[in-house]
Amino acid sequence: MPEIGNSTVKADIDLVDETFDISQSESYHLSIQIEPDRLSFCVFNTVINKYVVLRNYPLFITDTQTLAGECTTVFENDHLLGLKYKSSCYLWVSPRSTLVPAQLFDTGNADLYFSFNHNAFEGEQILYHYVKTADLFTVFSCPETLISLLRNYQPNIRFFHQTAPIIESVIDRMSSSGQRIVALFFYSCYIDIVVAENKKLLFYNTFRINAPEDSVYYLVGVANMFEINLLSTRMLYAGSTKQMPPETDILKNYVNRITEFEPPNAVIYSHYILEPLRKSFINLFNLYGCES
Repeated sequence: MPEIGNSTVKADIDLVDETFDISQSESYHLSIQIEPDRLSFCVFNTVINKYVVLRNYPLFITDTQTLAGECTTVFENDHLLGLKYKSSCYLWVSPRSTLVPAQLFDTGNADLYFSFNHNAFEGEQILYHYVKTADLFTVFSCPETLISLLRNYQPNIRFFHQTAPIIESVIDRMSSSGQRIVALFFYSCYIDIVVAENKKLLFYNTFRINAPEDSVYYLVGVANMFEINLLSTRMLYAGSTKQMPPETDILKNYVNRITEFEPPNAVIYSHYILEPLRKSFINLFNLYGCES
Protein backbone atom coordinates (compact mmCIF):
# COMPACT_ATOMS: atom_id res chain seq x y z
CA MET A 1 0.00 0.00 0.00
CA PRO A 2 1.29 3.49 -0.82
CA GLU A 3 3.11 5.35 1.91
CA ILE A 4 3.61 9.06 1.43
CA GLY A 5 7.30 9.73 1.91
CA ASN A 6 8.19 10.06 5.57
CA SER A 7 4.65 11.22 6.38
CA THR A 8 2.28 9.32 8.62
CA VAL A 9 -0.29 9.59 5.81
CA LYS A 10 -0.49 6.19 4.13
CA ALA A 11 -3.22 4.26 2.36
CA ASP A 12 -4.93 1.55 4.38
CA ILE A 13 -7.01 0.48 1.35
CA ASP A 14 -5.33 0.21 -2.05
CA LEU A 15 -7.33 -1.79 -4.59
CA VAL A 16 -6.48 -1.60 -8.30
CA ASP A 17 -8.17 -3.86 -10.85
CA GLU A 18 -6.08 -5.67 -13.46
CA THR A 19 -8.01 -3.84 -16.19
CA PHE A 20 -6.92 -0.39 -14.98
CA ASP A 21 -4.74 1.28 -17.61
CA ILE A 22 -3.15 4.68 -16.95
CA SER A 23 -2.95 5.37 -20.68
CA GLN A 24 -6.77 5.15 -20.86
CA SER A 25 -7.45 7.59 -18.01
CA GLU A 26 -9.26 10.03 -20.32
CA SER A 27 -12.08 7.50 -20.56
CA TYR A 28 -12.28 7.20 -16.75
CA HIS A 29 -14.15 9.19 -14.11
CA LEU A 30 -12.51 10.19 -10.80
CA SER A 31 -14.53 10.61 -7.60
CA ILE A 32 -12.83 12.06 -4.49
CA GLN A 33 -14.27 12.24 -0.99
CA ILE A 34 -12.71 14.16 1.89
CA GLU A 35 -13.83 13.92 5.49
CA PRO A 36 -12.02 15.04 8.66
CA ASP A 37 -10.81 11.46 9.21
CA ARG A 38 -10.12 10.20 5.69
CA LEU A 39 -9.43 10.99 2.04
CA SER A 40 -10.85 8.43 -0.37
CA PHE A 41 -11.11 8.15 -4.12
CA CYS A 42 -12.34 5.71 -6.72
CA VAL A 43 -11.92 5.46 -10.48
CA PHE A 44 -14.78 4.41 -12.76
CA ASN A 45 -14.18 3.04 -16.25
CA THR A 46 -17.03 4.62 -18.23
CA VAL A 47 -16.47 2.33 -21.22
CA ILE A 48 -17.03 -0.97 -19.43
CA ASN A 49 -19.16 0.51 -16.59
CA LYS A 50 -16.79 -0.74 -13.89
CA TYR A 51 -15.14 0.62 -10.75
CA VAL A 52 -11.47 -0.25 -11.17
CA VAL A 53 -9.73 1.61 -8.30
CA LEU A 54 -10.53 2.26 -4.64
CA ARG A 55 -7.97 3.91 -2.39
CA ASN A 56 -8.35 5.33 1.13
CA TYR A 57 -6.03 7.41 3.30
CA PRO A 58 -6.85 7.77 7.02
CA LEU A 59 -6.30 11.34 8.21
CA PHE A 60 -5.49 12.46 11.73
CA ILE A 61 -6.26 16.15 11.84
CA THR A 62 -7.01 18.78 14.46
CA ASP A 63 -7.99 21.75 12.29
CA THR A 64 -8.58 22.85 8.70
CA GLN A 65 -4.95 23.82 8.18
CA THR A 66 -3.79 20.36 9.20
CA LEU A 67 -6.40 18.79 6.93
CA ALA A 68 -5.23 20.83 3.94
CA GLY A 69 -1.62 19.93 4.67
CA GLU A 70 -2.24 16.19 4.83
CA CYS A 71 -4.43 16.27 1.71
CA THR A 72 -1.72 18.19 -0.15
CA THR A 73 0.80 15.52 0.81
CA VAL A 74 -1.49 12.80 -0.56
CA PHE A 75 -2.05 14.64 -3.85
CA GLU A 76 1.65 15.36 -4.31
CA ASN A 77 2.60 11.71 -3.91
CA ASP A 78 -0.30 9.71 -5.36
CA HIS A 79 0.13 9.90 -9.14
CA LEU A 80 -3.40 8.65 -9.82
CA LEU A 81 -4.86 11.91 -8.52
CA GLY A 82 -2.95 13.92 -11.10
CA LEU A 83 -3.98 11.98 -14.21
CA LYS A 84 -6.19 13.56 -16.85
CA TYR A 85 -9.69 12.09 -16.56
CA LYS A 86 -12.83 12.30 -18.65
CA SER A 87 -14.58 13.90 -15.66
CA SER A 88 -14.10 14.31 -11.92
CA CYS A 89 -16.17 15.06 -8.82
CA TYR A 90 -15.33 16.05 -5.27
CA LEU A 91 -17.53 15.17 -2.29
CA TRP A 92 -17.09 17.34 0.82
CA VAL A 93 -18.60 15.64 3.87
CA SER A 94 -19.77 18.17 6.43
CA PRO A 95 -22.73 18.77 8.79
CA ARG A 96 -23.01 22.36 7.53
CA SER A 97 -25.39 22.88 4.60
CA THR A 98 -28.69 24.53 3.67
CA LEU A 99 -31.30 23.22 1.23
CA VAL A 100 -33.15 25.71 -0.98
CA PRO A 101 -36.07 24.84 -3.33
CA ALA A 102 -35.06 25.44 -6.93
CA GLN A 103 -37.91 27.87 -7.58
CA LEU A 104 -36.62 30.13 -4.79
CA PHE A 105 -32.91 29.84 -5.53
CA ASP A 106 -30.87 32.80 -6.78
CA THR A 107 -27.17 32.24 -7.39
CA GLY A 108 -26.42 35.73 -6.14
CA ASN A 109 -27.88 34.93 -2.72
CA ALA A 110 -25.96 31.72 -1.96
CA ASP A 111 -24.08 33.32 0.95
CA LEU A 112 -27.36 34.58 2.40
CA TYR A 113 -29.02 31.15 2.18
CA PHE A 114 -26.10 29.55 3.97
CA SER A 115 -26.28 32.16 6.76
CA PHE A 116 -29.86 31.12 7.58
CA ASN A 117 -28.46 28.08 9.42
CA HIS A 118 -24.70 28.56 9.75
CA ASN A 119 -21.92 31.09 10.10
CA ALA A 120 -19.25 31.04 7.41
CA PHE A 121 -15.77 30.67 8.88
CA GLU A 122 -12.73 32.60 7.74
CA GLY A 123 -11.00 30.84 4.84
CA GLU A 124 -14.18 29.14 3.60
CA GLN A 125 -15.93 29.52 0.27
CA ILE A 126 -19.68 29.08 -0.23
CA LEU A 127 -20.54 26.55 -2.96
CA TYR A 128 -23.80 25.10 -4.27
CA HIS A 129 -25.11 22.35 -6.54
CA TYR A 130 -28.43 21.13 -7.89
CA VAL A 131 -30.13 17.95 -6.64
CA LYS A 132 -32.26 16.82 -9.56
CA THR A 133 -34.53 14.22 -7.92
CA ALA A 134 -35.65 16.71 -5.25
CA ASP A 135 -35.54 19.85 -7.45
CA LEU A 136 -33.50 21.82 -4.92
CA PHE A 137 -30.08 23.33 -4.40
CA THR A 138 -27.63 22.50 -1.62
CA VAL A 139 -25.59 25.44 -0.36
CA PHE A 140 -22.51 24.50 1.66
CA SER A 141 -19.12 25.77 2.75
CA CYS A 142 -15.71 24.28 2.00
CA PRO A 143 -12.17 25.36 2.95
CA GLU A 144 -10.62 27.49 0.20
CA THR A 145 -7.33 25.63 0.60
CA LEU A 146 -8.99 22.35 -0.43
CA ILE A 147 -10.82 23.97 -3.34
CA SER A 148 -7.54 25.40 -4.66
CA LEU A 149 -5.77 22.06 -4.19
CA LEU A 150 -8.43 20.13 -6.09
CA ARG A 151 -8.63 22.62 -8.95
CA ASN A 152 -4.86 22.59 -9.26
CA TYR A 153 -4.87 18.84 -9.95
CA GLN A 154 -8.28 18.56 -11.63
CA PRO A 155 -9.16 21.95 -13.20
CA ASN A 156 -12.66 20.88 -14.32
CA ILE A 157 -13.67 19.12 -11.11
CA ARG A 158 -17.26 19.55 -9.88
CA PHE A 159 -18.01 20.10 -6.19
CA PHE A 160 -20.74 18.31 -4.23
CA HIS A 161 -21.96 18.00 -0.65
CA GLN A 162 -23.05 14.61 0.70
CA THR A 163 -26.69 15.69 0.32
CA ALA A 164 -26.38 15.01 -3.42
CA PRO A 165 -25.62 11.25 -3.39
CA ILE A 166 -27.77 10.71 -0.28
CA ILE A 167 -30.97 12.31 -1.54
CA GLU A 168 -30.52 11.05 -5.11
CA SER A 169 -29.94 7.47 -3.98
CA VAL A 170 -32.81 7.41 -1.46
CA ILE A 171 -35.39 8.67 -3.96
CA ASP A 172 -34.01 6.51 -6.79
CA ARG A 173 -34.49 3.39 -4.65
CA MET A 174 -38.19 4.03 -4.07
CA SER A 175 -39.83 1.37 -6.21
CA SER A 176 -43.47 2.40 -5.76
CA SER A 177 -45.27 5.72 -5.59
CA GLY A 178 -46.84 4.99 -2.21
CA GLN A 179 -43.65 3.87 -0.52
CA ARG A 180 -42.12 5.72 2.44
CA ILE A 181 -38.46 5.37 3.41
CA VAL A 182 -36.45 6.66 6.36
CA ALA A 183 -32.68 6.60 5.82
CA LEU A 184 -29.90 7.23 8.32
CA PHE A 185 -26.30 7.98 7.37
CA PHE A 186 -23.71 7.79 10.17
CA TYR A 187 -20.47 9.78 10.47
CA SER A 188 -17.92 10.14 13.24
CA CYS A 189 -19.86 12.75 15.26
CA TYR A 190 -23.19 13.34 13.51
CA ILE A 191 -25.99 11.66 11.61
CA ASP A 192 -28.03 12.57 8.52
CA ILE A 193 -31.72 11.59 8.59
CA VAL A 194 -33.80 11.52 5.40
CA VAL A 195 -37.52 10.93 4.98
CA ALA A 196 -38.97 10.38 1.49
CA GLU A 197 -42.42 9.38 0.31
CA ASN A 198 -44.06 9.06 -3.12
CA LYS A 199 -40.59 9.55 -4.63
CA LYS A 200 -40.41 13.02 -3.03
CA LEU A 201 -38.15 14.36 -0.31
CA LEU A 202 -40.05 15.21 2.87
CA PHE A 203 -37.18 15.84 5.29
CA TYR A 204 -33.41 16.08 5.49
CA ASN A 205 -31.41 17.25 8.48
CA THR A 206 -28.12 16.69 10.26
CA PHE A 207 -27.83 16.03 13.99
CA ARG A 208 -24.71 15.96 16.14
CA ILE A 209 -24.33 12.83 18.25
CA ASN A 210 -22.16 12.29 21.31
CA ALA A 211 -23.37 8.82 22.33
CA PRO A 212 -24.95 5.84 20.55
CA GLU A 213 -28.32 6.59 22.15
CA ASP A 214 -28.45 10.05 20.54
CA SER A 215 -29.40 8.61 17.15
CA VAL A 216 -32.48 6.97 18.68
CA TYR A 217 -33.49 10.27 20.30
CA TYR A 218 -33.37 12.15 16.99
CA LEU A 219 -35.00 9.34 15.03
CA VAL A 220 -37.94 9.23 17.46
CA GLY A 221 -38.27 13.01 17.19
CA VAL A 222 -38.43 12.86 13.39
CA ALA A 223 -40.86 9.91 13.55
CA ASN A 224 -43.20 11.89 15.79
CA MET A 225 -43.01 14.89 13.45
CA PHE A 226 -44.20 12.84 10.46
CA GLU A 227 -46.32 10.30 12.38
CA ILE A 228 -44.02 7.48 11.30
CA ASN A 229 -44.63 4.02 12.72
CA LEU A 230 -41.14 2.79 13.61
CA LEU A 231 -42.32 -0.83 13.66
CA SER A 232 -43.62 -0.91 10.09
CA THR A 233 -41.79 1.78 8.10
CA ARG A 234 -38.90 0.68 5.91
CA MET A 235 -35.58 2.08 7.19
CA LEU A 236 -32.12 2.05 5.69
CA TYR A 237 -28.77 2.88 7.24
CA ALA A 238 -25.24 3.41 5.99
CA GLY A 239 -21.93 4.52 7.44
CA SER A 240 -18.35 3.61 7.99
CA THR A 241 -17.40 4.88 11.41
CA LYS A 242 -16.47 2.87 14.47
CA GLN A 243 -19.46 4.44 16.19
CA MET A 244 -21.98 3.00 13.76
CA PRO A 245 -22.21 -0.67 14.92
CA PRO A 246 -23.42 0.09 18.48
CA GLU A 247 -25.70 2.79 17.06
CA THR A 248 -27.38 0.35 14.69
CA ASP A 249 -27.60 -2.35 17.35
CA ILE A 250 -29.53 0.06 19.55
CA LEU A 251 -31.77 1.14 16.66
CA LYS A 252 -32.74 -2.46 16.00
CA ASN A 253 -34.30 -2.54 19.47
CA TYR A 254 -36.81 0.09 18.35
CA VAL A 255 -37.49 -0.68 14.68
CA ASN A 256 -38.33 -3.88 12.83
CA ARG A 257 -37.55 -3.11 9.19
CA ILE A 258 -34.05 -1.62 9.24
CA THR A 259 -31.51 -2.88 6.72
CA GLU A 260 -28.16 -1.72 5.45
CA PHE A 261 -28.21 0.58 2.42
CA GLU A 262 -27.21 -1.32 -0.71
CA PRO A 263 -24.58 0.18 -3.06
CA PRO A 264 -25.40 0.91 -6.72
CA ASN A 265 -26.08 -2.36 -8.54
CA ALA A 266 -26.26 -1.05 -12.11
CA VAL A 267 -22.46 -1.00 -12.32
CA ILE A 268 -19.67 -3.55 -12.11
CA TYR A 269 -17.12 -3.58 -9.30
CA SER A 270 -13.62 -4.94 -9.41
CA HIS A 271 -13.47 -8.32 -7.71
CA TYR A 272 -11.15 -6.69 -5.16
CA ILE A 273 -13.86 -4.25 -4.04
CA LEU A 274 -15.90 -6.60 -1.88
CA GLU A 275 -19.44 -5.96 -0.62
CA PRO A 276 -18.49 -4.51 2.81
CA LEU A 277 -16.28 -1.89 1.14
CA ARG A 278 -19.00 -0.99 -1.36
CA LYS A 279 -21.33 -0.25 1.57
CA SER A 280 -18.69 1.57 3.62
CA PHE A 281 -17.99 3.97 0.74
CA ILE A 282 -21.56 4.14 -0.53
CA ASN A 283 -21.68 7.94 -0.95
CA LEU A 284 -18.42 7.86 -2.90
CA PHE A 285 -19.76 5.19 -5.26
CA ASN A 286 -23.06 7.05 -5.65
CA LEU A 287 -21.32 10.30 -6.57
CA TYR A 288 -20.81 9.47 -10.25
CA GLY A 289 -24.58 9.28 -10.66
CA CYS A 290 -24.81 12.92 -9.53
CA GLU A 291 -22.25 13.94 -12.17
CA SER A 292 -23.93 12.09 -15.00
